[in-house]
Amino acid sequence: MVKTTRNSALGASFSEVPMKLVLVCGPWSSGTTAVAGLLARLGAVGFGPYFRVNDPIRPNTYELIPFRDALRPFISERTLSLAPNAERDVESALLVLRARIENQEFGCYDRGSGPPVFLKYPFSALVIPQICTVFDTKLVYVLRGLADIERTRVRRHWEEQLGKRGAEVIYASMFRILVEHEYPTMILRYAELLKSPVQVAHELVQFAGLAVSADEIVTAAAFIDSPKDKLLPANWDKVQVGYGSNKIR
Repeated sequence: MVKTTRNSALGASFSEVPMKLVLVCGPWSSGTTAVAGLLARLGAVGFGPYFRVNDPIRPNTYELIPFRDALRPFISERTLSLAPNAERDVESALLVLRARIENQEFGCYDRGSGPPVFLKYPFSALVIPQICTVFDTKLVYVLRGLADIERTRVRRHWEEQLGKRGAEVIYASMFRILVEHEYPTMILRYAELLKSPVQVAHELVQFAGLAVSADEIVTAAAFIDSPKDKLLPANWDKVQVGYGSNKIR
C-alpha cells in the first residue's frame, strides 16, 4: 500500500513515493520540442493537453498546459525573470500539480512501476531546484547555437525575448544549476540529434530508464526526420495557442 500525505494548506494529497520526472530544459527554438516528442514516442508519459504554437513544422510543443499554468503566476515572459522570493510558492504550486497527476486527473499514471513523466517549459530552468525537490528529477539539457535559435525566432515571427535574448537567460540559469548542484543531467546537442537520432534515442532511453526494444527506438527516432506529428491530443482544436498570437505576459 502506498502511503499518502495530506497537506491541508494546499488542499492536496500526494504520495510519499517519489514521482520520477524527466525535465527537458532549454530555451525556445533550441530543439526541446523534438526531444520531448521523442521521449513521448519512447514511452515517457506526457499526458496533455499540450500548448500549441504558430509553427507549421512543430505546432505541438509538448508543454503540459497545467505545468505552464503552475509556473506562470511567478514568471514574466516579458522581463525573463522569476518574481522575488517566489521559490516557496513555486514549490507549493508544483506539489499541487503532482497531486493532480497522482489523482489521474490528466490520464492514467502508475506511480509504482510506470515509466517516468516528462515535462517541458523553457522557464522551468529558473526553478529547477524547486522542481527537483518535488519530483525525483533527471534533467535533459538541450543545447543549440544562439544564432540558430535567433533565426528560428525570426522565421516564426516571435517576440525578441523568445530568441537569442531569452536563450541567454535560460542557458545562464541552467548552467549555474549544473555547477552548483549534482542533479542527474544529460547534455544533448540538437545538432547531434538531427545527425544521429537513433543513437541519441538510445542514450535517452538509458538515461531516463525507459523499457523499449531496439526496433521501438528506431521507430521513435523516425519522428526527428518527419515534421508530421501523430501524437496530438484528442482535444487538439481546443488547445491553447500562443507566442505567435500575442499571448505573451
